[in-house]
Amino acid sequence: MIFTSLTTMIISVAAMAGIAIASDNLVITPIGLPCDPPNTIACSTGIKFWNNDNDFAFLCGPSGTITEYEACSCKNCCVIDSKGNIQC
Repeated sequence: MIFTSLTTMIISVAAMAGIAIASDNLVITPIGLPCDPPNTIACSTGIKFWNNDNDFAFLCGPSGTITEYEACSCKNCCVIDSKGNIQC
C-alpha cells in the first residue's frame, strides 16, 4: 500500500516537471492577435516578454488579426514608408 502511494507520488511529480519543462519552450508570436484596421501594414511598440519588448511590423489581415510580422531589433524604431516598406 505504501509502495503504491509512493509510486503514484513519483509519477505525479515527474509529470508536473515534464509540463514545466515543456512550457519553457513555448514560442509566443503576434500571429493571430487582433489588429485594426484590416488589410493594412503597421508597426507596434512591442509585446511584453516577446522579442525583448522591441518593435515589430505586422500585416493586419482581412479578418482583423495579425497574419504576418517582422520583428525589429530595436525600440521605437519601426517605420512604414510611403511605399509600404518596413524599416526598423
